[in-house]
Amino acid sequence: MGFVLTGSKVMMITILLAGVLWGVDFEALYDKATTRLVNYQSVKDSAVAKFVALGLHSSTADTTISFLVAQFDTKSSVERHTLKNILKEIGQPAIKEIAAHLDYRGSDAEARALKQSLWVLGEIGGEKIIEPAARCIRDAEWSIRSGAFTALGKSGSYKALPYILEGLDDSVAPVRKSAYHALSGIATEDERVYLMKGLADPFYGVRYASLSGLRRLGGGLFFFEAKQEEILSDYFMMSLRVEGDTLPGVDELVMSASPAVRKVAYGTLSKEDLVLAMRKEDHPLLIQYLLRRIAEMDAE
Repeated sequence: MGFVLTGSKVMMITILLAGVLWGVDFEALYDKATTRLVNYQSVKDSAVAKFVALGLHSSTADTTISFLVAQFDTKSSVERHTLKNILKEIGQPAIKEIAAHLDYRGSDAEARALKQSLWVLGEIGGEKIIEPAARCIRDAEWSIRSGAFTALGKSGSYKALPYILEGLDDSVAPVRKSAYHALSGIATEDERVYLMKGLADPFYGVRYASLSGLRRLGGGLFFFEAKQEEILSDYFMMSLRVEGDTLPGVDELVMSASPAVRKVAYGTLSKEDLVLAMRKEDHPLLIQYLLRRIAEMDAE
């Protein structure tokens, strides 16, 4: 069987030949940049800085970035992190080349190259990553969809909203979490209703991401208008209720909550309401907590 040059091999040979013309051995430089040897940290740092400089220089940028993107299917975590750090420093100029190879999944089931592409795009951020990242939000592989929504959130742009909203009802919980986390960073008052909906999600990660977004928007007592009593006993709902506010008293919602949630509520009560709570509380550990809180207030 004769030797066959695939498209990727031809591209790599072209890159390496270009490096020879510039007096740059890309493979040797890459070995230094990704070394695991602690004693060679200064060599590693120097090689990383060299790659960044080459990636930013007009005459060497395209070839350098192409070489780096060609390494995206590596199994080495050290290499993946180093590639991410280099391309993040290069920044916006790297987006075009990454996007051009975004459809490349590699031969393994984990699609390492595609995951790396989405990760690096997210680290670069900005509006220019929205279009390429959005290509992957309907991928058959859930981890790719999750990476796409994470990248969209890191764009920091409200223009990513239409794509992010598509992930809120994904059938896979970690994907919903990534979408809600992305939403939490860019949501405005118009998206508050989506974050409210997330508080009722059965997956902890989604509820936590929703709470983060609502805290960013502010307005701790707004949710009573929703009348979603089936989730008012949730820790996240109670945390949001008391965020920046003092509970008006020991009401039915407080006493019907779980012990962990009641403890959150008790942390905001006045002394008079703590005494009232003592009369209604039947959990021995919470009774001790209430006694301690009252004693601390008396000592102030």
